[in-house]
Amino acid sequence: MAATSSDVRVRLDAHPARTSAVTAHLTGGPLGPTQALLTGRGFEPLDEHTMVPARIDHEEPYWAHRATQELTDQGVVTEITPRLREAIHEEWTWADHPMSWLTRREIRDVSNEPQQIHDDIRHGRLLIHAHADDNGTVASSEVDRCAA
Repeated sequence: MAATSSDVRVRLDAHPARTSAVTAHLTGGPLGPTQALLTGRGFEPLDEHTMVPARIDHEEPYWAHRATQELTDQGVVTEITPRLREAIHEEWTWADHPMSWLTRREIRDVSNEPQQIHDDIRHGRLLIHAHADDNGTVASSEVDRCAA
């Protein structure tokens, strides 16, 4: 992706009412390349200047921080509020995680795989066709992953 405009600014903050939610407020312009980069990192637009990551694993602060690193690499001025920075660095454990030998980052990478499937289903890139057994007819199913 080409470098984005240096006058774009992104302010990331923890949502005041939902513990793991993150908001990204974009200012400056043009916003298109920055919005595209954030969309590629799982953010969804709420309006022209606000985006949020939608995750099934509630790891929005971690993935927002990773997106911030990429934004900075693309020349976008970013700000992480103290409240979000605290959430990013918060220690946690997943009780009864079946792969106890994994590091926190590895656990997050594993949890990102079902997130990608969820996003593909939600955005119509993954279609699952299932057919039930109908009076002795063999059931079948197929999965189609459409190109993004």
